[in-house]
Amino acid sequence: MKEQTRVNVQERYNETAEGYDRWREENPRGRLVSDHDIAMFDCIFPKEQGDMEVLEIGAGTGRFTLPALERGFSFTTTDINQSMLDALKLKVEEQGWGEKCIIQTADIFNLEFEESQFDYIFTLHVIPRFESLSDQESAIKEISRVLKPGGRLFFNYSNKSSLWGLLRRKHTATHAEIKAALRESNMKIVTVKGKWLMNRLLINRLPLFLGRLIACIDKAMFGFLPSFAWDVYVVAEKQEV
Repeated sequence: MKEQTRVNVQERYNETAEGYDRWREENPRGRLVSDHDIAMFDCIFPKEQGDMEVLEIGAGTGRFTLPALERGFSFTTTDINQSMLDALKLKVEEQGWGEKCIIQTADIFNLEFEESQFDYIFTLHVIPRFESLSDQESAIKEISRVLKPGGRLFFNYSNKSSLWGLLRRKHTATHAEIKAALRESNMKIVTVKGKWLMNRLLINRLPLFLGRLIACIDKAMFGFLPSFAWDVYVVAEKQEV
């Protein structure tokens, strides 16, 4: 059953990249939601790479890959679906960033990298897609394997104990359960921020001007009691053994 839930997630996102991008890039509501996610990314992601070796897991068509490249980072980016990576490769090459970005397929549960290889790993809107706590724990454990001691993981999860989580069964993990999963993988939370209001279902049902107002309010709340928000963004550091 566990393996089938993973297959279900892969099949759900194994659509054409064109269709995947259309809502986020052409629909004004989709653009609003995507820009809001990028605003969260910008306030957490490191400003400079330094000598860090960086990995992205679950790049899709590059919603967060491209902002990281714009910031001057060079890194390896991955996804399990080749159609997404083909579209991402075109975008990267159009911007002249081909030498800065290694693009390859990868399975978050079986990463073909060496132990303790990376200094910084980011994976956004990937872990929440797995609708069992055991899958989310397994993904965190595998990421920790390839993360160096002292290295950091930037990810998000959907908070089961939030108000929105109580209304939607697909929200799988509580903040306490994520903390426990990180602790089991020898990691400790160092940064937490959260989205309280913005989500695709809500924005699709509201006039656009109200959506924009909600986005402004939500940005102001990124740091307000984030462990109680519905979409929680975490930076965790791997501890020395």
